[in-house]
Amino acid sequence: MIPGNFRNILRQKLESAGVENSGQESLWFCAAAAGLSPAEFSVSERDLSDSVMSQAETYVQRRINGEPLQYILGNEYFGDLEFLVGPGVLIPRPETYFMVEFATACLPHGGVFCELGTGSGAVALSVASLRRDVSVFASEISPEAMQWALKNRKNLDLPAVDIRLGSFFDPFPSDMKFDCVAANLPYIPESEQPHLQKEVRDFEPARALFAADSGMADIKVALQCLPERLLPGGQAIFEGGSEQMEPLKIFAEKLFPRVSIANDLFGRPRFLIIQS
Repeated sequence: MIPGNFRNILRQKLESAGVENSGQESLWFCAAAAGLSPAEFSVSERDLSDSVMSQAETYVQRRINGEPLQYILGNEYFGDLEFLVGPGVLIPRPETYFMVEFATACLPHGGVFCELGTGSGAVALSVASLRRDVSVFASEISPEAMQWALKNRKNLDLPAVDIRLGSFFDPFPSDMKFDCVAANLPYIPESEQPHLQKEVRDFEPARALFAADSGMADIKVALQCLPERLLPGGQAIFEGGSEQMEPLKIFAEKLFPRVSIANDLFGRPRFLIIQS
């Protein structure tokens, strides 16, 4: 079967299943199965083999079942870098990139950066890529997620990034301090789980999504540890839900003299910013 006709069949299947971006996704699945770029597949006139069509149909069925597109294709872009992702790790979101911009701007030359709960390594590795003068550390409590971070560290050729298994600051010596700390910890209230999109609720790791205390439990624990970990003049940034920002600001103001809130790229309160 010629590529265009086969792609149309897959597009119709996706569209019938309610997949909104069926035209683009059918192209991505066909190209991935054929081992071509989307542009190459679009102009190809060579008949597709049975194995390529079978693989593409498998991708489409996984998508119809609700699996995230990024897991099926095995990657997601974050800024200008491509990150490998799959089951067991949170998919990087574009709004989180603000933390990279914040960290790279505030870190002094030769500074020390730490990300808590690095997941795929998206923030830590992006900072390391943009600021080669900075020492970058990261922690991750999930062994499955950490394996993705290590794969991305190798794939992006950033071997100096120190990624350690453990909770919050626990993997680092007690006297180790940082110029900047960033954390996108679980912050979705557990009560919201039934209301999430199927591709998030049923496929992405719950440990990376949900937290107790209206979604603020993990962030509060990290905030309580932070005073002993920030160098004088150091800064920290935490991502959270818009409805959590004011309560977290009040909580953090008991620990730090300067606390503010920043909006995400959609104009919603998203980031808690702390200065020591």
